[in-house]
Amino acid sequence: MNFLYYNMTCHVTIGNVQFDRVNSIHIERSIKQPTDTAKIIIPREYNSVIVNGNVDSFARKNITEYIKVGDAVTISLGYDGNNEEEFLGVVSSIGADVPLEIECENDMWHLKRTSFTKAFTNLKLLDLLRYIAPGYQYNVIDNVSLGKFTISTASAYKVLEELRTNYGLHSYFKNKVLTVGFMIDVKPIVSHPININRNVRANESNELKFIKKQDLNILLRGISINRKGKRLKYDFGDKNGAIRTLHYTDKTIDELKNLTEKTYKSLSFDGYRGKIPTWGLPRTKPGDGFDITDPNYVNSERAGKYLIEAVTIDFNANDGFKRENTLGMKL
Repeated sequence: MNFLYYNMTCHVTIGNVQFDRVNSIHIERSIKQPTDTAKIIIPREYNSVIVNGNVDSFARKNITEYIKVGDAVTISLGYDGNNEEEFLGVVSSIGADVPLEIECENDMWHLKRTSFTKAFTNLKLLDLLRYIAPGYQYNVIDNVSLGKFTISTASAYKVLEELRTNYGLHSYFKNKVLTVGFMIDVKPIVSHPININRNVRANESNELKFIKKQDLNILLRGISINRKGKRLKYDFGDKNGAIRTLHYTDKTIDELKNLTEKTYKSLSFDGYRGKIPTWGLPRTKPGDGFDITDPNYVNSERAGKYLIEAVTIDFNANDGFKRENTLGMKL
């Protein structure tokens, strides 16, 4: 589909303010990082906005009279008025320069402003989420046992970061649902067909590469420390390869082997690595899948399904409506 013949349209709501013209919008979303971000740039002299349902103007007025840090933000983008939600969050900062820059974050902004102190003797993941992030819906991919767990004057966000660093559990919001789990267990619900020569943007810096698994040379080292301080270690992969360490807590040796080998298989495969630039459609999201085909390599190992790990969206006069999709593991 040639999107050069479509009109880019948007609709932004910030608190009680609504507008449908911007200088640019930049959105970054990922299932490997908890905080999704957006930057909205608009003219400071904005002559037509809707405030509380009435037409108003920002001209010669202080923008902070209308928009404040912490206000809810919804960004919808599309073509020819067929806009769909691309970002949901809050205002995290408001710039002082011209044009006006409005920085936004997803609900992690709220979780960064909490503080908890508590010691648990034997804790499950879901119980932890209910304690540090009450009021949300949860999608726990694997309700693992965290064993003895201590929180010392830490925000919910810091606790989630500890889960990522020490346990390999990644956290992200999808449709206001807090999802936590191992990357190797993520299963896309939606998959988008992509033809390398047809619906990939031409004349873009294409970082996509096809790599054989024997060229990766990775050794994964799984380490688990139990509640008594005993340390288990399990290596899997190329003994002469670059070492990547996985940290876990309170795992048996069989559980440690299973996690290490599953992670290795998610990293070691014949397939594409890198990023695929596309237009505004299809509406790819982190956690979706790509079903990739390449007409130059029919019935080859290059065809396959991949996890979309991250999506960056640019919406402006220079790029048009652009997505940059970062590939994860082969499914």
